[in-house]
Amino acid sequence: MAEGVAKLDENDPSFRSEKPPEYQERTDMTSESLSEPDTTNSSVPNVEIRDQRFYNQHPPMAPVYSNEDVKQISENMKKEEAKKYFSLREGQFENAVDTDCKAFINPEEDGEVVSSYLLTEIDHWDHEKERIVIITEKKLILVKYNFIGLRVEDHRKIPLINCDKIQSGRFTYPKNTMMMITGYADHNPRVIQHGVRIHFQHSEPSLLQNWNPWSHEIPYISFTNHHSFDLKPNPPSHAQVKLFEKALIDEINMARSAVPNKEKLSRFEVVEEELPITVYLGLSAKVVNQSKLGFCKDRGNVFY
Repeated sequence: MAEGVAKLDENDPSFRSEKPPEYQERTDMTSESLSEPDTTNSSVPNVEIRDQRFYNQHPPMAPVYSNEDVKQISENMKKEEAKKYFSLREGQFENAVDTDCKAFINPEEDGEVVSSYLLTEIDHWDHEKERIVIITEKKLILVKYNFIGLRVEDHRKIPLINCDKIQSGRFTYPKNTMMMITGYADHNPRVIQHGVRIHFQHSEPSLLQNWNPWSHEIPYISFTNHHSFDLKPNPPSHAQVKLFEKALIDEINMARSAVPNKEKLSRFEVVEEELPITVYLGLSAKVVNQSKLGFCKDRGNVFY
């Protein structure tokens, strides 16, 4: 043997031919059992790690606002929302009436302008539309005005002597319809709004007229306050439907009294009662009214 290498003596008691204990315990295991891990005697220690910094952390406290803070936040949100309406910008409404709307008013046929208003029209499909409403000595004029393009899109004139009935009250929806089932009617602020409905024919709309959302033959028109009434702490007088109602009734009575043959006119009445909106599904009203598509806002020239 090479020098420096000791020879092992098998008779030496220090030399042990036994197999290591780990190997001896596994000699009786089959190939299948060897392929599976031994989970009965796991060598992984059960250690719980604790970090004092983790236990010392506290969840962030929610900010506490007083009633005055909540009121101020609400007012600021309304001010920012009001800025989106082009019709609420300073001088826009007055300029539209004096410059563009009076251009198609004939003093001889329509009479002089008595008052003008910025209201929300609610059509027979419950669609909200921003409208300029002008009362003259002889006519009630509805104007579809584009406050973005600063132009008149359309207008309609109704003789005051043809107005035979004015309803004043809150809006209601039919019972047992999709409007009630989906909760649209219950959560719609329309049900607590004060509205005015003006009838100018002693007739009810036909089935075809009711089912046509673009029909202009509906024998009545309905108005409520403009949205600025809810967005401004001191809404302008021309956006309040109650002031419009009072002025309209006065002018109708004056126009009827100026007619030579009053006995030929139909009876004029003012009643306080609910204003039914005969809408049974209301899907289009949800989209149009919640998105304010009937108003000129800073989202672009998207209104009708």
